[in-house]
Amino acid sequence: MQHKLILFLLFSPVLFITILTWERVKLDESVSVSFPSKPEKSMMDDKPIWIATIDSTSKCMAMITDFEKLGVDKLKWAERLKQKETYQTIKSGMLRGSPGAVILNESITTFKGKPAYIVKMDLKGEKEDFNIAYVMNVFIETKMYSLMFMETYNNPHEADKQTFWNSLNWNKN
Repeated sequence: MQHKLILFLLFSPVLFITILTWERVKLDESVSVSFPSKPEKSMMDDKPIWIATIDSTSKCMAMITDFEKLGVDKLKWAERLKQKETYQTIKSGMLRGSPGAVILNESITTFKGKPAYIVKMDLKGEKEDFNIAYVMNVFIETKMYSLMFMETYNNPHEADKQTFWNSLNWNKN
């Protein structure tokens, strides 16, 4: 028992510091997420995107797609999210953006009470590339918040992925 206590006391400061180093970033006026380091913000296809690296074997990204800007109103979007075809369209878009990728599994679910679509993909790159991508799309109003966690083959970072995903918060109006 004493050995376990000593190990806990030795490692708890490391765990505490690791948790504290995550940086909370506002994605828009009502949604925020924590990154393992200060993310770089840029634009991709007129969408804001944030990218942060954990280490040489993993990184995480966040992106917002605003369907209202594409002409979809809130009520129609809520109805579309009840249809499986909507998720097939999203999946097709992800595969078009990642030629050669293969969907390993997918789930239509909820996250903190909001509709969500989670996909695990094998991007089929080189051994040292970021090959495994986990994408969690959370739908709030007419926006899709996409959180992507990528890692190299044989270097799982499940705890970091869960910390990243679980940090997604929004104002509950």
